[in-house]
Amino acid sequence: MKSSTKLATLILPLVLLTACASTSEMDEMRASIAAAQSTADTALANSRNAQSSADTAQRTANDAEASAAKAQQSADTAQKSADRSNVKMDRMFEKAMSK
Repeated sequence: MKSSTKLATLILPLVLLTACASTSEMDEMRASIAAAQSTADTALANSRNAQSSADTAQRTANDAEASAAKAQQSADTAQKSADRSNVKMDRMFEKAMSK
C-alpha cells in the first residue's frame, strides 16, 4: 500500500503537468486555427473584390469594343460615300475634258 501511495504521489503531478500542457497546446491550436480562418476570410474577401474588378473591366472592354465597331461602321459608310463622290467627280472631269 505504501508503494502504491508513493507511486501515486509521483504519477499525480506528472498527470497534472501533462493535462496542463495539453490544455496549453489546445489553446495554441485554437489560436492558430482562428488566425488561419481570419487569413482565409481575408483572402476570400480579396478574391471577391478582384473578381468584381475583373467583371467591371470586362464590361468596360465590351462597351469599348461595341463603340469601336460602331465607329468602324461609320468610317466604312463615310468611305463609301467618299468613293461614290470621287467616281462622280471623275466622270464630270472626263465629260468636261471631252468637250
